[in-house]
Amino acid sequence: MPEPVIILSHPQLGENIGAIARVMSNFGLTRLRVVAPRDGWPNKSSYELAANGSFILDKASVHDTLLDAITDITYLYGTSAQLRHIVKPSIAPSNLNKDIFLNNTVGFLFGRERSGLNNEELHLCDALISINSSEINPSLNIAQAVAIIAYEYSCLANKPKKLKEYPQLASKEEVSYFFQLLETELDKKDFFRNKDMKPTMIQNLYSTFTRASLTQQDVRTLIGAIKALIR
Repeated sequence: MPEPVIILSHPQLGENIGAIARVMSNFGLTRLRVVAPRDGWPNKSSYELAANGSFILDKASVHDTLLDAITDITYLYGTSAQLRHIVKPSIAPSNLNKDIFLNNTVGFLFGRERSGLNNEELHLCDALISINSSEINPSLNIAQAVAIIAYEYSCLANKPKKLKEYPQLASKEEVSYFFQLLETELDKKDFFRNKDMKPTMIQNLYSTFTRASLTQQDVRTLIGAIKALIR
């Protein structure tokens, strides 16, 4: 089963990145991508906490933007304690779908320590993972959240199961190209008449298409349809 990617969006503390590398190695995960770390990279504090997971930091890739980090991802799980009125499928870590991992490049996206993922980042996700916690202290440390999901994935990967054929989904890069084309043509037709509402309208449109889990063929068909309408 292809190994998923752990993606950290704008992490703040090097110590947390190191602790994440450690728990990743505990459960057999090695692919780490870091987006715009606050304290720069490489980070000495990360290595101090990584223990035997230091090799994951050595091979980690660093990206300026989240879009750069997910270009090849075809199914993106976001982690969020609060759904913030985002209409997305939401599951517990124990309910990961093994079939999705067969033909797709899957990413687990984690947000900032203080505020998690923002709405724009959540809209890029295909589904959300929510970890139930006590009302006494509902906020989990980011490394703890990664540990829970990494553990559940390792249980899933080692669980015998006859896999069904799951479609090859379009990459985030392919979906982004389609959506940029759509947005450009809608702009030309003055679809976004209320300029103040444009960002929200764009997010809602993008969310509509990500919920559909578009395949590569779906994207090609939609792009063809838009180009036909242009002609």
